[in-house]
Amino acid sequence: MSDEYEPDSPIISADTPSLTGSPTTLSGVDALSGVPDASAEYKYVTGPDGQMYAVEQPPFIWKKFYIGLGVPLFLMILPLILMMIAQSMDPWNNDDSWETTNIDMERGDGTSYTANFSLSAERHIAGCWVQESESQNARYICEEDESMMTLYLSTDHKIDLVLVNGTAYSANLTLDENESFDWCNLPYWLSEDAWYECRAQSGGESFIIIKETWEDDSETREQVGHWNTSEGVLHFDDAEDHDSEFEMEFGVRETVGGWTQQAGIVHYDDGEDHGTTFDLHVETYDREAMEGEDDTYATMEALSVISTLMCMAAPLAAIGMIIYGFAASGGKAMGIGATVAIVSYPVIGFFGCMVALSGGF
Repeated sequence: MSDEYEPDSPIISADTPSLTGSPTTLSGVDALSGVPDASAEYKYVTGPDGQMYAVEQPPFIWKKFYIGLGVPLFLMILPLILMMIAQSMDPWNNDDSWETTNIDMERGDGTSYTANFSLSAERHIAGCWVQESESQNARYICEEDESMMTLYLSTDHKIDLVLVNGTAYSANLTLDENESFDWCNLPYWLSEDAWYECRAQSGGESFIIIKETWEDDSETREQVGHWNTSEGVLHFDDAEDHDSEFEMEFGVRETVGGWTQQAGIVHYDDGEDHGTTFDLHVETYDREAMEGEDDTYATMEALSVISTLMCMAAPLAAIGMIIYGFAASGGKAMGIGATVAIVSYPVIGFFGCMVALSGGF
């Protein structure tokens, strides 16, 4: 018996619809010799019948490579540019809207000090402070409005609350005309499962004491004490026995000076001798400039949000393009480009962190 005729291994292209048909119709194949066209690229695969098939490879399309590389890189690099733009917009880089003035307070009669001080219509007071008191139990406080400021001296005091009936305690507490209540602290040992809070009312002319307790994940608040200037007596009763008396610390705020835009004169008298002169520091700001800064900060915040979203979108876009590129016919170039982009993401992220840190984000 003669040997069966075995045909040469068929060679097919990626566009060949099936394995059937005349060899003369195969792309890239010499119809007579069955030898692949040397101008094309092929990969050899084993078919289901055990035969070797040469499949024509699709060409590498650089346009798709640049798309796969460029889109993720764009999403990675643009946030850095936006953060640098935001950094250049930071109003703190330009502090022309803020100004600190040192006012020379000159001594008049006794311990009274005065100085002339005026502001232009576009500027307003943002803060003020004076030198620290020599006493450790006294602090200077400055409260300001746009066109006025008030200077206070806060001093620390202690008072004994004495048991008067059952669990009710009281103490005499009177203040001078220019004094007001500031704060208070009750001993921590008054209750193991509760704490106390003092709330000033009516500008410090009265206050109440609130007891807060937690039980079964629920909070209970009740008023257990009160005081006002007209009565001059502090009352306290939390229905617990605290022995015959206990001590409470509190602060008194005394008005020692002030200024108004209309008067244009700063007056100060805390009863202490500060020498011939001393400095009162006042910080002012330009309202229109501040409003412009608010708009700038809103823009910076918007740029920051956009940058964050793009930073998160960049790796997701690269992964999606990698999957599509290697799965779709003819998309290998896009998949390779996206792979290069995602590999470079940590490097770009490192420089992004440097930019963020240097910009104070």
